Amino acid sequence: MNALVSVGQLDRQKYLGGSDVAGILGISPWRTPLDIYLDKIQPRRPDDPSKAKIFSRGQRMEPYVIDLLAEETGMVIVRRGERYRDPVHDFMAAEIDAEAESGENIEIKTVSPFKAQAWGEEQTDAIPVHYTAQAMHGLMVTGRQVCVFGVLIGGDDFRIYRVERDAETIEAIRTAEIEFWDRIQRRDPPPPSAVTDILRLFDKDSGASIEADPTTAAMAAELSGIKAQLKRLENERDRLEEHIKVFMLDCTSLTVQGRPVATWKTQETRRFDQTAFGEAHPALLEQFKRTTKSRVFRLK
Repeated sequence: MNALVSVGQLDRQKYLGGSDVAGILGISPWRTPLDIYLDKIQPRRPDDPSKAKIFSRGQRMEPYVIDLLAEETGMVIVRRGERYRDPVHDFMAAEIDAEAESGENIEIKTVSPFKAQAWGEEQTDAIPVHYTAQAMHGLMVTGRQVCVFGVLIGGDDFRIYRVERDAETIEAIRTAEIEFWDRIQRRDPPPPSAVTDILRLFDKDSGASIEADPTTAAMAAELSGIKAQLKRLENERDRLEEHIKVFMLDCTSLTVQGRPVATWKTQETRRFDQTAFGEAHPALLEQFKRTTKSRVFRLK
């Protein structure tokens, strides 16, 4: 086991942590390798309010879920929220949600019920791969053998999972992190791998033209065919819907052999009339206008 190097508050731009690993490996649902790179070298961006709200809710639930795990397993919790630095590579660090007297790292997750299917059989390591990477990173830094996950799905589905140390996986993660940190020191960004990367790199188009390679040319042709097919389907959808509505007259529902298959109900909607407001209060409307930019993709 590593000699644990406990540290206080850490500057996230000066180390690679458990939440960075999946992005570095290209297996994160939320962040690309370029996201991680830019987050380390650029001033911190304001948090997305919707994501910040979810994160804050998870933080508030964490102590409760730790206590729930202790009650369910009999584990004695000895530390919470401790931060450690790798004894060899000081740019690797991990914050462990909790630690058991028996030696396990503990990670806590609060999960939407809509994502419950991503979590497999309890008491196994059948968890989303990006969380496996996080667990292995924590085991790498602390030198411990097991990471226990306490997972609260929705508000009442509590599950426990165990991820055991795997030397081969940890060595691969260590190598990837060393190479990635070297990139950061050299200011050598990883190539963009998603549209979000392009939008972070370039806030507007340059006006230049680029010749497609064979793969991209084939994709453009395929996309053109799909768009044409969708247009035909949309036209057919509109034709069928028009016929059904004409048939229904003023009826609310349509049945087939007594079974309801469609409804056509009158609904009232209140919307802000910007045109009328602008005519009545032009100066006030102008005061609250703001300019937004977006890159619009159109297929010729």
